Amino acid sequence: MAGLSLAYRAIKQGIWSSKSILIIDKSEKQENDKTWCFWDSGESPFEEIVYRKWDNMLFFTNSGNKIELDSKDYQYKMIRSIDFYQHTLSYLKSKPNISFLYSEISNYKQDNNKAIVSAGNDVYSADYMFNSVLGKPDLKPNDTYLLQHFKGKFIESDELDLNPNQIHLMDFRTSQKHGCTFVYLLPTGKNSALVEYTLFSDKLLDKDEYDFNLDIYIKEILGIKDYKTNEEEFGIIPMTDHKFIRKNRRIVNIGTAGGDTRGSTGYTFYNTQQTITNIIDSYESTGSPLNAKENIGSKDRLYDSTMLQVLAKGNYKGHQLFADMFSKVPAHIIFDFLNSESTLSQDIKVIKSLSQLHFVSPFIRALMR
Repeated sequence: MAGLSLAYRAIKQGIWSSKSILIIDKSEKQENDKTWCFWDSGESPFEEIVYRKWDNMLFFTNSGNKIELDSKDYQYKMIRSIDFYQHTLSYLKSKPNISFLYSEISNYKQDNNKAIVSAGNDVYSADYMFNSVLGKPDLKPNDTYLLQHFKGKFIESDELDLNPNQIHLMDFRTSQKHGCTFVYLLPTGKNSALVEYTLFSDKLLDKDEYDFNLDIYIKEILGIKDYKTNEEEFGIIPMTDHKFIRKNRRIVNIGTAGGDTRGSTGYTFYNTQQTITNIIDSYESTGSPLNAKENIGSKDRLYDSTMLQVLAKGNYKGHQLFADMFSKVPAHIIFDFLNSESTLSQDIKVIKSLSQLHFVSPFIRALMR
């Protein structure tokens, strides 16, 4: 997603039309293997392929209280990966200066002011390499590392009677025994929806458990006895306050590999697009991508680190933390906060909504460190 976004948007803006570009991926993208969701108050760079968008959002606490969220100008948007692949690849493959290689990358390094990549049986060099290949980072002693892991099903049932313009952004009406656990429900029609069972924890579940808990939610919470599954997806996203290296001379890391996954939420698509905007702006103004400013700043990383430490220690239960936040602060302020676009006064409102004992005090200690 990160690499194709960068190539597509840069070529669209004409900044690399005279450059020879090689795009390496381990396989061709011909399946709908995932969905990307994000909240946005404006036009996405990929607005034309947004599959669904919703104006109304609900939050459910673990005890079953329903909160209607004040999202103001924000919409929640979904892009299907197959639409993204077809849209970006059809455009990029029409450009004579772009080549594609489908192969595993065995190694990459820098030498003599060039980025060098070994893939297949060949070695390639370039002025710059934009890397989105992610491995687990070498964690430092104080780094927190959790996983956001999820199983989703696109279901269809005549028993479903949904408002197609209203989502369950976070529904905590499910067991919390494995850690911070919720479901989000995204209607794709009156009788169909994506139902995604999601956890923030340090280890994965057995494969059958995801299906078991999804089935409980669909049957007991939604009240659906019979349904058809049209598609499934499974994903794992790192949630960490580890400081990823953005750039190292000729190599620029993007996407999760460059730190574009928000540590406290796992959301990546919006942040990646902001980073790409900054890279393109830097190249247009200076002729180099290395002067791009960071979208997620030190202040926001401090918030993420504190929230992750609190979640990892388990003293402030995740379902209660998010319930406190969404019940006391308008959702549009929280979205600003989680998009790294909030003002200090908005930050204070969010922090004050959380437990003095379990968040504010750890936050002050983190700030002092």
